[in-house]
Amino acid sequence: ISALALYSTCASAAAINQVDYFSLSGSELIDFESLSGGSAPGSNYDGILNLAGANFAERFVGQTLSYSGNSDVLSGVPTGTLELQVGLENQNLNIYTRSPDGNILTGLGRLGFPSFDAIGEGAVSILFDNDQSEFGFQSLGGNLGDATFEFWTRDGSLIATITPTDLGVDYFGFKREAGIQDIAGISIWNTDPAGIGFDDIIFDVAGVPEIPIPAAAWLFGSGLIGLIGIARRKKT
Repeated sequence: ISALALYSTCASAAAINQVDYFSLSGSELIDFESLSGGSAPGSNYDGILNLAGANFAERFVGQTLSYSGNSDVLSGVPTGTLELQVGLENQNLNIYTRSPDGNILTGLGRLGFPSFDAIGEGAVSILFDNDQSEFGFQSLGGNLGDATFEFWTRDGSLIATITPTDLGVDYFGFKREAGIQDIAGISIWNTDPAGIGFDDIIFDVAGVPEIPIPAAAWLFGSGLIGLIGIARRKKT
């Protein structure tokens, strides 16, 4: 497991911890095999990728894009409710097929598609359809560089910033303390010399909403009243 420096910031006192990827309970898996890829440089995507349970683009509206060498760097905070923003033409997202792993997702850095030196150097942001409590992925590529993960609530508040180091081929898992479901989006960028790709993204899916206690009590009471009425009619 790669070393981590963890910095937790304030949307809640509870942190996001690194856990074993294979311990995650999420039942939604995105492996990008439904998308067109191909050998490097693969396929360029200038729009938002809409997949089951999550959408992908370069960054969130309100974040500022700058560069470190050929790599994207994000700063600032999202403006209001999280909304994805597509990168410049040929600098958004890429899907390419890497043997034997199949299709993987990468961001495209400032040199742009189809430059090999752009693949994996760009920022990638994920907006979930429903708030999550856990998230995991397989990291592919990487040459012992660093990355930054920012976890956001749906109103654009920062939950935590996590900075994995010594990136390579590895699996990463992240889980909210106490199982709090408030991770609506994640921003990811890296300064790895080789760039990184993403595969086998796993996360929770929304469960059946719980009925609030007052409503549940009302339904229970209504049911009893109905049963009493039926019993009285039968007796009569």
